[in-house]
Amino acid sequence: MNRQDQMMESAEKPRSDFYLGLLYLGVDILISVAAQFVLKYAMNGLGEFPTGADADVLGYFWNMVNLPIFIGLGLYGVGQVVWLLCLQKLDLSFAYPVATLQHVLIFVGAWYLFDEQISFLRMVGLGIIMLGVILISTDKTAS
Repeated sequence: MNRQDQMMESAEKPRSDFYLGLLYLGVDILISVAAQFVLKYAMNGLGEFPTGADADVLGYFWNMVNLPIFIGLGLYGVGQVVWLLCLQKLDLSFAYPVATLQHVLIFVGAWYLFDEQISFLRMVGLGIIMLGVILISTDKTAS
């Protein structure tokens, strides 16, 4: 299929596909954020990575075989399946930038759930990300 055929096919997508794609995108964002929080929780429980001559690196990796890690990785797997469904309905040039909303949710969640410190510079960076998402999501030429 050549580029012109692809563009015509994209233009012919029904509006319901767009809304279904947005639903998939929202679900993917929430699953990805949940995966990050579960993995962070799991890794906080493991402590620092061992270093030095007598470090039990193999034991550390063995301790990663636990339920929260498997839940986090499982969420990532489910999220990727939902992402594939999203890509069927939305243009990648629209969906991928909007998916960066997960950065905003992770940012806020890291502060709230894990008591991470948020600097002014990080807030400015987050504002720039949000501005970019707003600009992309309001583009009328998006699928």
